[in-house]
Amino acid sequence: MKSLVFLSSLLIFSTSLKNEESVASTGIPLAGVTASNQSVKPEQTSSTKSISDAKPTLPAGKWTYEKKVVDKAGSIVYKASIASPTPLNFSFPYAGGSVATLTIRHRNDDTFLYLEISRGQFNRTFQGGSARIAFDNQPARNYSFSAAENGRANIIFFDDAAKLITQMKKAQRMTINVEFYAQGRRTIDFSTATLSWNH
Repeated sequence: MKSLVFLSSLLIFSTSLKNEESVASTGIPLAGVTASNQSVKPEQTSSTKSISDAKPTLPAGKWTYEKKVVDKAGSIVYKASIASPTPLNFSFPYAGGSVATLTIRHRNDDTFLYLEISRGQFNRTFQGGSARIAFDNQPARNYSFSAAENGRANIIFFDDAAKLITQMKKAQRMTINVEFYAQGRRTIDFSTATLSWNH
């Protein structure tokens, strides 16, 4: 009987000693080692941006207005923007739909009219290009535009902004036909009926 008790005590002592050695060598108890060896699924995150996220937040077919102080001198920038209700359907690598936005911007004595797309590139040179623009049922005419000074290929600035804005304020509809890089010419429609601009 004494021998049995002795053997039991020896077995318990040996097991305890092994646990202490494991803690000493790894700093983690055996229970912790077992838990750390279990497979843990990493948190799944998506790096793919959905098409809806890439689209402008402007309501399609409605003018939105912005007034913003941009420097300590109190300079104010006025903007009026409208998104075309019909996305441009380009092929690879710009597939998925591109939204065209027309914006009027005024700061100090300068007024700009520019067309921007959310995906794709305009077919233009650093000297600019031209677009065919029509108002209501009037014949389309050529209007020149310039490329962005910073080299952005998804935006163009119309050279005769004042003349175009005057016509926009009188018309119900504006149609722009312009060429895109590797995508051919496309027509973009904008509703100009509700434009309110006095800057």
